Amino acid sequence: METKLSRDEQILERFGYRQELKRTLGYFSSFALSFSIISVTTGLFANYGDGLRTAGPAFIWTWLIVGAGQFLVALVFARLAREIPLSGYAYQWTRELAGQKLAWWAGWLMIVQFITGMPGVCYALATYLVPYLGLASVNRNVVLVTIAVLVTIALINHFGILLASLVNDVSVVAEILGTVLVGLLLLVVAIARKTHPVGFLFTHPGQPMGLGYLSAFAFSSLMSAWTLTGFEGAANVAEETHQPQERVPGAIVLSEVFSVVLGFLVLVGFTLAIPALDAVQNQPTPLLSIISCYFSSTMTHFTMLLVFISIFASALANLTTLTRMVWAMARDAQLPASGWLSRVSPRQVPANAIWAVTLIAIVFTFWAKVEVVITGIATLAGYLTYAVVVGATLWGRGFATGGSRWGRGNSEIWIPASARGAGNQNPEVESSKSKIQNSKSKISQPRPRALSVAALAWILLLLAMLSLPRSAWTNSLATLAAVALGGVWYFLARPAR
Repeated sequence: METKLSRDEQILERFGYRQELKRTLGYFSSFALSFSIISVTTGLFANYGDGLRTAGPAFIWTWLIVGAGQFLVALVFARLAREIPLSGYAYQWTRELAGQKLAWWAGWLMIVQFITGMPGVCYALATYLVPYLGLASVNRNVVLVTIAVLVTIALINHFGILLASLVNDVSVVAEILGTVLVGLLLLVVAIARKTHPVGFLFTHPGQPMGLGYLSAFAFSSLMSAWTLTGFEGAANVAEETHQPQERVPGAIVLSEVFSVVLGFLVLVGFTLAIPALDAVQNQPTPLLSIISCYFSSTMTHFTMLLVFISIFASALANLTTLTRMVWAMARDAQLPASGWLSRVSPRQVPANAIWAVTLIAIVFTFWAKVEVVITGIATLAGYLTYAVVVGATLWGRGFATGGSRWGRGNSEIWIPASARGAGNQNPEVESSKSKIQNSKSKISQPRPRALSVAALAWILLLLAMLSLPRSAWTNSLATLAAVALGGVWYFLARPAR
């Protein structure tokens, strides 16, 4: 008996895939996923002290600079999400725009980004959790708690996207109450008490003036550059979202805008509320120190509980989007053990991919141990991914100039192995192949090439700032090693296309 496909399934079919994951997410859950991956709370609590020590209070202005540049990237990604609503976004978008070879590298870099960034989020949570659990704040304990968090988020993901999205949705409220509201309260208190003049936000004690300050200012942007990424995460659950072409683009843009605006207000509030700059700079957890100066111990503990929930949800969302990328590439036989990684559990989640990346993340945590290395590698790999994808929009003639399809000229849509193989002999997919060959995926609006050029220029500037300083060379070398590891598989073992 013929089963009528939903509109979302029909769109998926035109790309040569059948519905395998459970499509349950709505608009808020889509927005919440991207918002949780960005996680203003995680970025501030993990790296605020480094920025303050490196460049003084004036470092907070890197937030707006990075936010403006990221908005350009978000606009490009929102358009791609509307036209190519597939899980494995960086891989899928680049494949449609510039071909399979470049797409593989986009996907691999994105995997490196999240498989290092996810432990970074868990490490940040463990740093704060360890003293609350009554444990000594030594590296061994932080690493062990990090691993415990990794296993917990894997278990939640294993039980289905519905449970993971529910935790995510709740965390958005926790983040607003735990960080944004507290930051705004501190801003009001600081202004009322006149703790510091507004000019304090432009000071950088102990740092040179003029051009000599640029180096410290650029390095302090790591907090902003690491935090304000992942807004495109909603695209990676496109095949689990109802009406992804309408909902995912808005989730991408709104999550970025909300994070920049709310995050900057929080930064201003915390910074103006600093009681003594020297004392706070030397604290291992400066934001907690600031909170403790203004609130009772009960209120401080409650605030930190909400912060823990926010950071935990960010780690959970990171694992969700990472496993969808691994699964999406594996179903096209583009990764080692693809047959095993691409299997979907009875709960309609890529369970094998979930536990594989969790194990790798645990091994990476044991190796890296230092949070600045973890976040540094994730940031470089993330922006390299962005560069490849945005560069592909210039390569792909249809996207950059407008045209009849998003691929290269008038080439037909590529049908992946998952749609052609014996394991996916869906009659409706098979019967649609002739339609795929002749279909014209119309683009209703012209594509401003200038937007892609500006976004790519911004990404390249950030990459230079984050990789060229001598202090970042360890991160750069580790990232190159990860790229080389991928190259071994790509050139020696990957099935030819």
